[in-house]
Amino acid sequence: MPSKVLIDPDVDLVFNYYKHLFPNFSVHHALIYKFLWRVEPIGGEDIINQSGVSKATVYRILHDLCSSGLVEKTNFKPISYYAINPIKNYNSNLKQLLKKLEKGSNELEKIMDNSTSLSGELYLVKRDGGQQRLLLKQNRSLLNDSQQLLELKRVIDEQLKETDKTRIKGYVAYK
Repeated sequence: MPSKVLIDPDVDLVFNYYKHLFPNFSVHHALIYKFLWRVEPIGGEDIINQSGVSKATVYRILHDLCSSGLVEKTNFKPISYYAINPIKNYNSNLKQLLKKLEKGSNELEKIMDNSTSLSGELYLVKRDGGQQRLLLKQNRSLLNDSQQLLELKRVIDEQLKETDKTRIKGYVAYK
């Protein structure tokens, strides 16, 4: 890796912005992509000479950049490469990523809503000081509503009475 890659803050900035859009985007990708932000196309050999990156790496990265739609190559010889409107391209890719993330968020929300393990059940959490809190399992929020707590207490008391009746019937049948 050439030392100027580590020193050039622009390359570092390009890398930090693009690595989220393209997970396989490396510092070398950023360096070569930035070289292509010129008015005139530049050839692969010129990129190799100016960047100090190996020939195989440069051509692999050029292929990656072309495949991702960031760069195009000329149709005449000698073949040269150029970046296609970097700002417009970045914004377009960013919008696609945001749509994908939003869709993923919606899908996860649907899964959580349909999950039987998170169906509004309650659980008691004991804290270090011996305090106890009743939480809703679905969203892990503290149950504070006194009306809900009273209703919950009533239901629990009824279930305990039913359990006691069943236990007494079992005890009587055992005698």
